[in-house]
This record gives sequence, C-alpha cells and structure tokens, in this order.
Amino acid sequence: MIQLTEKASKNFKRLLEDEDIEDASLRVTVTGGGCAGFEYKLTFDNVASERRDLTFDSEGVSIVVDKKSHLLTDGLLIDWSTDLSAPGPRFDNPRATATCGCSTSFNVKAEDTFQNKPSWMP
Repeated sequence: MIQLTEKASKNFKRLLEDEDIEDASLRVTVTGGGCAGFEYKLTFDNVASERRDLTFDSEGVSIVVDKKSHLLTDGLLIDWSTDLSAPGPRFDNPRATATCGCSTSFNVKAEDTFQNKPSWMP
C-alpha cells in the first residue's frame, strides 16, 4: 500500500486543479538512478492497467503503481515539505536501507525486497 499525508493530498489536489487535469491518478514509479540507486517518479495518469498496476486511494487521491515499482515501495508514505530550500514531496519508505538528502533517491537490500512479499505476489 502507498499512502499520502493530508498535507501531500492537498498539494497533489491543488496541482491537479492548477493543471486543469480531471479524473487522473497519481502514478508512482521507481526508476534506476539518483545518487542512491533508485529514484521516485511522480506523474498524473489517466490510464491504469488491471494486469500490470495496483490502485490505492489515500486522503481522496487515487494512486497507481506498477507491480514492479510496488516491490520497492510497499508501505511508502508520501508527505509534503514546505522547506524553502527543497519544497515538494518527501518519501518515507520502510523498504529503503539508504536515502539521499533530497529524499527522492533510495536503495534497498536485495534480500529485503522479497522477505515481506506484497499480498498480490504468490
């Protein structure tokens, strides 16, 4: 599961409204890169694949994540920082063993990734 804090939810809803985007979900994706090995990518998406994606609702925001990214983000809590030096989303990932100071890059131990399998994985 992926969750948002109330503050993050309000900011993502504001972004949807500012961009005049309707019926979109917040898509959470993990890509290789960043200073710690993986990095989060957040986009708004109108399409979800029943076979490839998982969908959650948190604080009134629909969240979509592909199953591969979910292996690295199960339990993720997304907050919102108003810090002037780095405003925006902040990630609290229980699967992360190392993070970057900017909070957008992280790493995991390979053995930890499959120790606590998500419920959808046999």
